[in-house]
Amino acid sequence: MKQQYKALVKVARDLIKKRYCEKGHHTVVACALETKSGKVYSALNVGTYQPSIATCAEIIAIGMALKDDPKMTIKAIVSVRDKEGYIVSSCGRCREYISDYGPKAVMLVPTDDADGYEPVPINDLLPYKYSKR
Repeated sequence: MKQQYKALVKVARDLIKKRYCEKGHHTVVACALETKSGKVYSALNVGTYQPSIATCAEIIAIGMALKDDPKMTIKAIVSVRDKEGYIVSSCGRCREYISDYGPKAVMLVPTDDADGYEPVPINDLLPYKYSKR
């Protein structure tokens, strides 16, 4: 099952290796997402010296996908940090966005095994999501 996500992980890792920057705007996270239609989008976080106003890579990738297809649905998503491309879990705010634009999406989360990640349904990571009622 993990085999199907290797290309997505590679996209995110290649991007962070190419654009990692600890100084200036603090670009330290990259994200890659695949839509239901098979398109892949990748993005970097937009950091500042004020971390509380930074924008996560996941939200930027979602915006890029929406630009091309306003009805897109996220199939899978992964985020990595640092030059080494360590897989990281998305924050709660990003999980809300991912769930909104991919209710059946999987997020690749870090594990201690040799492969380093496991695909987990987004709703398992956000069990008591808000309701529209």
